[in-house]
Amino acid sequence: KPENLKTALNKLSKLGYLGLNLTIPHKVEVLGLLNGLDREASLIGAVNTLIFRDGEWYGHNTDGYGLQKALEIELNCELAGSQILILGAGGAARAAAVQSLIAGARSVHIHNRSSDRMNDLLDLLCKEFERGRVSGSTPDNVRCEDFIGQDWIIVNATSLGLNATDSSPLFMTCSEFGKETVVYDMIYNPPKTSLLSEAEKAGFKCANGLSMLIYQAVKSLEIWTDREISAEAMFEAANNHFRA
Repeated sequence: KPENLKTALNKLSKLGYLGLNLTIPHKVEVLGLLNGLDREASLIGAVNTLIFRDGEWYGHNTDGYGLQKALEIELNCELAGSQILILGAGGAARAAAVQSLIAGARSVHIHNRSSDRMNDLLDLLCKEFERGRVSGSTPDNVRCEDFIGQDWIIVNATSLGLNATDSSPLFMTCSEFGKETVVYDMIYNPPKTSLLSEAEKAGFKCANGLSMLIYQAVKSLEIWTDREISAEAMFEAANNHFRA
């Protein structure tokens, strides 16, 4: 439980643990218990990887790295110089937006169904990055003409797609985007969401979130071991799991 997190970290350090991964709700709760954060974790406001060093716990966030690596390896595209459309404004979207801007994206657009959370994310991003590179919309005010015919890296960071009956989280059909658009859905189970089916039909390169899950884990292992880690064994294990 979150209220036991401090006690748990003390026990783990005494037992000789050198690192661990955290998930919701601990990713935010742990912030006040750490001696330091890497830049990504500080900007994202959440931690998923801890390392015990020199008698203290330090926090990292490898989610953004996992996304960037997945895009590079799976879809052969770079965040640098690209237009990024992020669907959602929660923790996963925040990690994607921060990593995109750190990596040199030309622009990042946040589309979210409610304005409150979207505005909170936009405010955070504009404090750290050039305001001209960041924009946002909701279904009520989105200007589809700003996207028609343009090439985007589209990232779904919402939960729309977890159920077979879910509709696409996009505000217009995939085929209206530029021909070089790529689509990445952070959802990996089911392996093909309605968004990915639509992207495939439009002829776009696309992938689900399994690769992001694996590459963020690879990065965590590299932080703990201070050596390069291969993703091949992880991919094999994950694919075998979902085939079972």
